[in-house]
Amino acid sequence: QARALASPNIEVVVVPDSAVFAIMSRVNKVILGTHAVMANGGLIAVSGSHMVAAAARHHSTQVVVCAGLYKHAPSFPFDDDRFNTLMAPDAVLPYADAKLVGAVDVVSPRYDYVPPDLVDILVDDNGGHLPSYIYRLQQDLYDNANDLAWNMPDQ
Repeated sequence: QARALASPNIEVVVVPDSAVFAIMSRVNKVILGTHAVMANGGLIAVSGSHMVAAAARHHSTQVVVCAGLYKHAPSFPFDDDRFNTLMAPDAVLPYADAKLVGAVDVVSPRYDYVPPDLVDILVDDNGGHLPSYIYRLQQDLYDNANDLAWNMPDQ
């Protein structure tokens, strides 16, 4: 992905995960994509997004999230891991390291939950919104009361 950006003469710097916090003081703005926008304004985003957003919050760097309206989910994240899937750990720990593979347990999550307090603005097809406004936007998107996750039937 970095090569694709660098080809049209865009300056690209690849930063390893371990150096995100160290370099964040020199960053002006963080732009994230997301897999889903939850009803509370939180995000289900690619693994590592929570760390980047937390580092940005610590350094007072603005976090902008770009997502289409089709990525809005009318669910609340009551359990952070409910919306996650685990990937094969061979990208983190190659099977060639046979001695180490049997000695450790490697968990490789596909997504992170990013809470709404780490997001400054969400930009979608209708413009920019604060995370606290997402519930209202989703009421307009899901007009049928039966579609809304917060309108649960009586038990």
